[in-house]
Amino acid sequence: MEKLMKKYRDLSFRRAFVLTVLAAFAAVAFLSAAGIWGCVAFRNYLVPDPNAVMLKIEYQNEKGRTCSAEYRVTLGEEAFQVPWITEAEDGEPVPELADISSLKVSAVKLGKSIDLIGPRRRLAYRILGVLTALLPLLFSVAGILVCGFFFYRHKMKEPLALLNRAMENITSENLDFSLKYESRDEMGQLCGSFEKMRGVLSENYRTLWNMAQERRLLQASVAHDLRNPIAILAGYAEYLRIGLEKGTLSGERLLTIAGRMEDTAGRLSQYTESVRYLNRMEDVELHPVPVNAPEFVRKMTEDFEILAKEADLRLEAVCRLQEKETEGSCEQTVTMDCDVVYRIAENLMNNALRFARQTVKIVFDLEEESPTAGKRFFTVEICDDGPGFPEELLGRKSDFFAHASGEREHSGLGLAIADILCKKHGGRLELSNSGEGLSGGAAKLFIKS
Repeated sequence: MEKLMKKYRDLSFRRAFVLTVLAAFAAVAFLSAAGIWGCVAFRNYLVPDPNAVMLKIEYQNEKGRTCSAEYRVTLGEEAFQVPWITEAEDGEPVPELADISSLKVSAVKLGKSIDLIGPRRRLAYRILGVLTALLPLLFSVAGILVCGFFFYRHKMKEPLALLNRAMENITSENLDFSLKYESRDEMGQLCGSFEKMRGVLSENYRTLWNMAQERRLLQASVAHDLRNPIAILAGYAEYLRIGLEKGTLSGERLLTIAGRMEDTAGRLSQYTESVRYLNRMEDVELHPVPVNAPEFVRKMTEDFEILAKEADLRLEAVCRLQEKETEGSCEQTVTMDCDVVYRIAENLMNNALRFARQTVKIVFDLEEESPTAGKRFFTVEICDDGPGFPEELLGRKSDFFAHASGEREHSGLGLAIADILCKKHGGRLELSNSGEGLSGGAAKLFIKS
C-alpha cells in the first residue's frame, strides 16, 4: 500500500486528479447500483407477488356440512396435490369426498398492490421508493467529497504545510532551514524551486551582510586614517598662528611649513580619491571570457617588468602553466575578466614595488581546490623582499582597509580593492610573510576560472 501511495504522490496533478475522479465514479456507480437493487428487492418482498392467486375450495361432507379451505399458489407453476381437508369438528382427515358434485373451486388473483399490506410495510415501501431515487445523488455527493479530501490529503496537504512554514521562516528573516519534499509532481517541483530560491536568498543575504560589514569597516577606517593628516594640518596651522603672533617665523621657515602642509593635503586628497574609487568597485560588472592563459601571463609579465625597471628593482617571473602543459595535466584556457584580473594584479604589484628592497617575484599557476569540488583557480602570487605585512593585517584575514597609518595607507587601500574584486570573481585574496623563497610580504590572488 505504501508503494502505491508513493507512486500516486509522484503522479502529475492532472493524472492523479483523473485517476481519483475515475475511482470515485466507479465506487459511486457500484454503490448506487447495489443500493437501488437492494431497495427494489426489499420492496418486492413487502408487497404480494403479482402472479400470486388465492385458491378457494368448498365441498359438502357426508353429514351435509359445507367445508372450505384456501391456498396461495403462483400462476405458471406445475400442478400440485391439494392437501387433505380436515373437519372442523373432530379434525380427522377425509380420504375422499362424499359427493364430488358439491366441490366448488374458485381463484382470486391478488395483484401487486400496497393496499393489501399492513401500515408498517406500506411506510417501509414508500421510504424505499424515496431511497431508490436519492441513493445515486447521496453517493455522488459523498464521492465528490471523498475524492476532494483524498486528493488534498495526499497531493497538497504536506507540500502546502512545508511551503507555509518556509514562508514564515523567510518572513522572520530566518534562511537557515531546508525545504525537502520527495515527490516528482508539480508540488515537488515547486518545493524544489523554492529551496533553490531560499539558497540564492541566503547567499545574497550573506553577501549583503558581508558587504555591509566591509562598508562599516571602511567607514571606521576612513574616520581613523583621516585623523592623522587632519591632525598634522591642524598642528601646522597652530604653529603658524603662534609664530606669526610672536613674529619668530622667517620666510624660509614659512616656505618649509607651507611645503609640508601641501604634501599632507596631497596625501589627504589621494586617500579620499582612493576611498571613492574603492566604493565604485562594488558596482563593477564582470565579463568573463575564455582566455589563453600563457599569452595573458606573457603580456602581464612584460608590463610588470617595465614597472620594476622604473622602480630600479629586479623582477622574477615564474609561469608554472608551461610546466603543467609539458606534463599534459592542465588545460591552458581559462575563463575570466582580463581587465579585472589585471587591475587586481597591478594593485598588488604596486604595493610590492613600494616596499621591496631589491627583488619582486611573481608566480602564475592553475590550481584545483579539490578533485571532488570541481573548482579551478587561476592564481597570481606576488612576493617581495621587503619588511612584510604587519601582524595586525595578517590577523584580520579580510579587513584590509586600515592596518597602519602613515606610509602604509595606500597599501591598505590597494589590498582592499584587490580583495573586493577577487570576491566578485568568485575567488579570494591571501596574505602571508613567506612565499617563494623571499622573506617579505606575499599576496596571492585566486580567480575562479
